[in-house]
Amino acid sequence: MIDPLFIARRFNEMMFEISATYVNHTLFKLGQETSSGPRMIFEGRYELKTPREKLWEFINDPAKIGKCLPDLKSLNVESADKFLATIPVGVGFIKADFKFKIEIIDKQPINSVRVKAVGAGSGSSITIDTMIKLNEIPEGTELKYTSETKVGGMIASLGQRLIRDTADKIIAGVFTCVKEQVE
Repeated sequence: MIDPLFIARRFNEMMFEISATYVNHTLFKLGQETSSGPRMIFEGRYELKTPREKLWEFINDPAKIGKCLPDLKSLNVESADKFLATIPVGVGFIKADFKFKIEIIDKQPINSVRVKAVGAGSGSSITIDTMIKLNEIPEGTELKYTSETKVGGMIASLGQRLIRDTADKIIAGVFTCVKEQVE
């Protein structure tokens, strides 16, 4: 039997591949669950037609990268490496404004950076730990990322498939925005 959700998701992936030079994005489970809920790893690779230095500057500027957060309601830059963001998150029937504390850490100038975000809202929590690596390629810059996501509370009760689909959309939206801003 054909799963209509799979077909719709695959169509969206194909359209994104065409429009955003989306090269690779995968998801796999590290384990069934942590003590706080599902734990997932997302990996992806994008090719951008922009110099590595320009992309590095963009992803390390909270005011610039903050604008690529989906449906951003508020952004408060505390320092060059720390900011607070309020973002509505909806998974299934659970929708709430999440307040995230986001830190840019472990910088290796123009090569890699780690971004950690911890958010809470409406009895749920989300922790995202992302490593971004930039490599120079003939066409511009290759951006590779690995993101570990932990979800707890009411959202965790919805199951990984629904969470994964929502996370896929958010990740695609962030990197599409980054591409549009730097190219």
